[in-house]
Amino acid sequence: MTIHSEIQTLKKVIIHEPDLGIEHISPEIAEQLLYDDIVFLPRMIEEHFAFTETLRQLLGKENVYELDDLLREILDNESVRDEIIEFLFEKEDLGLGQYEKLKQIDPKQLASTLISGLHPETQEMIIAPLPNLVFTRDIGCVINDHILICKANKTARIRENFLTKFIIHHHPLFASFKDKIIDFVIDENLEKDAGISIEGGDVMLIHPRHLLIGESERTTLDAIFELKQILFDKDIVDFVTVVEIPNERYCMHLDTIFTLLDENTCVGFAPLMFEKNDKVDIITYSKDNKRATLYPTLKELIKEIYPNMNFVSCGNGISPFAQREQWTDGCNFVTVKPGVAYTYERNIYTLKALVENGFSIITASQLLEAKTSLNDLEKTIITLSSAELSRARGGPHCMTFPICRA
Repeated sequence: MTIHSEIQTLKKVIIHEPDLGIEHISPEIAEQLLYDDIVFLPRMIEEHFAFTETLRQLLGKENVYELDDLLREILDNESVRDEIIEFLFEKEDLGLGQYEKLKQIDPKQLASTLISGLHPETQEMIIAPLPNLVFTRDIGCVINDHILICKANKTARIRENFLTKFIIHHHPLFASFKDKIIDFVIDENLEKDAGISIEGGDVMLIHPRHLLIGESERTTLDAIFELKQILFDKDIVDFVTVVEIPNERYCMHLDTIFTLLDENTCVGFAPLMFEKNDKVDIITYSKDNKRATLYPTLKELIKEIYPNMNFVSCGNGISPFAQREQWTDGCNFVTVKPGVAYTYERNIYTLKALVENGFSIITASQLLEAKTSLNDLEKTIITLSSAELSRARGGPHCMTFPICRA
C-alpha cells in the first residue's frame, strides 16, 4: 500500500464512528477532552454515518475500515491484549481496580471499552474516553511507502497513539509496511522528548517527493526536524516544507487552513495561506542540503509545483464569512479522486466560489439515492450535513486516515 500525494484516487481508508464515550463529556471535562461544546451524539452519529456510507459506496465496503474493528481483531491475540493493558496501566497510571476490570472484560468487547471508556456490562466509565478518535487523520499517515505513527500534543489523545501503534505493528492489513514504520510513540521519545508532538492533520504529501508539514498548536518544530531527517536519510522525499502558522485554536492544524482538490484547485484561508502575513513563515528544505528556501506565501510555493493551480479562498474571501467558514472547516476537504472531494454543506460561500470555478455540488443523500459511482463523478464537491460534526472541531479531511491511494 502506498500514497504518493493527497490528490490521488482514494483506495483504502480508516474511519471511526462517534462512540458512546462522547455522550459522557460534561461541561466540567469538555475542555480537558478538547471539545468546545457538548454535542448531540445521535445526530453526530447520523451525520457521520451518511459520510461513511458514501465512502463505502464510492470505494467499496471492504475498503473502508472501522478502527474499532481493527483493534478488536488484534485483541484476539492474548499476548497483544495483555501488552496493551500493561502499557496503559503504566502510561496512564491506572488504579489497580481499573486494571483488573480491563483484564476481566471479554476480548471481543474490550476494543470498545479502550475507546469509549465504558464497561460493556455496567456502562460505568472505568477509563477516560477518546472522543477525538473520530478524527482519525491525526493518528498517522502514509508517506509514499512508509507509515508514520503520530504522537499527540494533548494528553487526552495519547492513548489513540498507543492503540494505533499496536494496530500497525500487529494487524495484517499493515503487513506491507513491515520495516517501513516511522514510530514517534516509543518509550525513548516519551521519556526523553516529552515536548515532541506531531499530528496527521499537519502532514500533507502535496507531491510524490514533497512533504508539507505545519508547525502548529499540535506539531512541534523538534518533531518536524526529526521527521525531516528520517525522510531524507531513507530517501522517502526530496523536499520538506515547514509551514509555521499561529499557535491558535482556530488553526490547530495545517489542514484547517489549506487542502488540495487536484492539480488545478486548492482551498485555503487567504489571510494566512495566500496573502503575506507576518505570523506565517514558509521554509523549504531539500535533501541535497542546499540552503533553505523561504517563500512569502504558501501560494508562491504551490505555484512552483502546480503552475496551473487555482486558489479558492475560504468563504470566497469575503469577511466575516471567510472567518466563519474557516472555523466550520471550510478549508478542510478530503479528496477521493482528483477534482472530487467532500466538505460541509454549511460553508455556502466557499461552495459558491467552487461553483464559480466549475465544480458541481451534490449532497451525500443525493449521491446515495442515485447510487452514484466514483467513475460517474468529475469535478464534484460532495456536501455533508454537519450541525454536530462541525461542533467537534473537525471536517472531512480530519475524519479520514487514508492508507492507500493510486
